[in-house]
Amino acid sequence: MQVYNPFIRKLGSLPQKTAELPSPEAGIGLIGVIFWILILVLAIAFVVKVMPSYYDYWSLQNIVKQQAQQAGPEESAGQILYNLNGRLGVAMIRIPQKDIVIEKAGSGPVLITVTYDKIVPLAGNMSLLLHFQAKGGH
Repeated sequence: MQVYNPFIRKLGSLPQKTAELPSPEAGIGLIGVIFWILILVLAIAFVVKVMPSYYDYWSLQNIVKQQAQQAGPEESAGQILYNLNGRLGVAMIRIPQKDIVIEKAGSGPVLITVTYDKIVPLAGNMSLLLHFQAKGGH
């Protein structure tokens, strides 16, 4: 029996939807959540271990620039080193004396260069080697 209704078309002429709706299980699972939390914790731990070294470097760079600008032409390299060590002591930055180079040409400008390496232990027997160089003066 065929019924004529102008509002109903043949089923064959209707577009067929082939895409399926996502199942209720779609999305990130517990293992995925644990994985991403672990990655986030490792990244935060890395930043927490490395940032103090960079903070010390930025402070050292400011101290070296200020010391080079404030060094007078009558000051000797020994006096400049003594003043620089005093400032580093106040900032609680420990740099070996062999890593500090002060160049002074007569009564000309002073160039202070501090080059040092910092080893940051990460986990177990893994460490990170950071190389820093701070310059101040002309």
